[in-house]
Parts: sequence; structure tokens; C-alpha cells
Amino acid sequence: MSIVSFRDVSKTFGSHPVLRNVSLDIEEGQVVAIIGPSGAGKSTLLRCVNQLERHSTGEILIDGTPIGGNQRKRDLIRLRQTVGMVFQSFNLWPHLSALGNVMEGPVTVLKTPVAIARQQAEALLKQVGLADHAAKYPGQLSGGQQQRVAIARALAMKPRVMLFDEATSALDPEMVQEVLRVMESLAADGMTMLVVTHEMGFARKVADRVVLMANGQVVEEDAPETFFTNPKEERSRAFLSRVLSS
Repeated sequence: MSIVSFRDVSKTFGSHPVLRNVSLDIEEGQVVAIIGPSGAGKSTLLRCVNQLERHSTGEILIDGTPIGGNQRKRDLIRLRQTVGMVFQSFNLWPHLSALGNVMEGPVTVLKTPVAIARQQAEALLKQVGLADHAAKYPGQLSGGQQQRVAIARALAMKPRVMLFDEATSALDPEMVQEVLRVMESLAADGMTMLVVTHEMGFARKVADRVVLMANGQVVEEDAPETFFTNPKEERSRAFLSRVLSS
């Protein structure tokens, strides 16, 4: 069974269609890279998974259970524990240290005892290469370090699926690789990941499948090597020609 399924999902903002009958299946342990031009609906698709945006029509299933509609608040909270999300902006709490940011969710939402939450948070900061920065506040960290704290914070909730929405696009070029290395390590550990990205090298190297979106629709999806060397659709060829030559 797929861990995340989209069934003819559409989303409109007013009269403007942003997603048009999107159907996708993400299997447990898969890394799916979603690429495409700006305004293609990529970020909206991700935000519909944890219901930061409510889809208008169609069905989204997590572990076979439909989400959305008249879901009760506690069911929505449970869903967001299953699905972790890392945004383009780091969204860290500025008044908390790196350690405090990672501990906050487990302590307040999962009711994890503070001592255990601290131990788990320290392990996660070590995992993302920030063990020596646990006491620093976001304002004392580089952009790449802040994004790695954001990843550790999402992982602290023990999600089954991680969503990455342009997680490196706000970073200076030298900081991009440090974040991509953490994402690559998560993929190697078997984390299910849905990644909206402009990093074609990452998509080709790490993803199990690449999905190209344009105008709110899935244009093409395939294994990375096939997609990058022999795309079937003209829109795919035009997009790759544009991004790979820039």
C-alpha cells in the first residue's frame, strides 16, 4: 500500500486553478522529487498533504485513510505528527536555542518527558552535524545551520513522511550542500520523502522518481536516469533544456 496517495486532486484559489486532477502514489521508503517551473503547483501539492491547504476536490490518503473534509482537530494534529515538513524559510523560534527548538514539539505535543526529549534532541542535532551548536540561538547560526535545525525539529516528531518545500532555495550556494547532505543521509536511512526542489543534481542522484509539474498538472514521472536522459514529453525536454543550460 502507498503511504501517500493523491487521487484526482484539484485545488482552486477563488476561480484560479492551482492543482488540476493530480494523481500520484508514494511508496514507503521512496524519495520522490517534484520539479517544474514557478507557479506549477508544487508547493501547494505538498501543503495539501498536511492540510496547511485544503484540497478542493479529489482525495488524499495517508496509509489508506482519506484526509481533509470535516476532520476533527485532534485527527489533524495526529496527521501532522505523521508528516514532517521543512519549509524554504526556517521558521525557527528565535527565543529558543537550537536544542530548545528541537525539544519543543515532543514536550508540548507528544508530552515526552523533558529529560528524554533533551536526549533525543541532542542525538538529532548530532545527526545533522550540529552537536556543538545546541546552545546557540537561531540568530547566531548560519542559514544552512538553521535549516538543519529545522530538519532535526521535524524529525523529533518521529514522522513517517518528510516533506521538503524548496528547503535550499533561501540559502547561499556554499550552504546548499550541507543541507543536501543531510537530506541524502535521510534518504539512505529509508525515510519516505517528497521533495520540491530546483536542485537537479540531487533529484538525479537521490530520488527514486522524478515528477515534473506544470500548470497544476503532472506532465511526466519516471526514474531519474530515464527522465533526465530520455524524457518523453516535449514540455519535459523544454524544461530540462532550460534548467540544465542555466
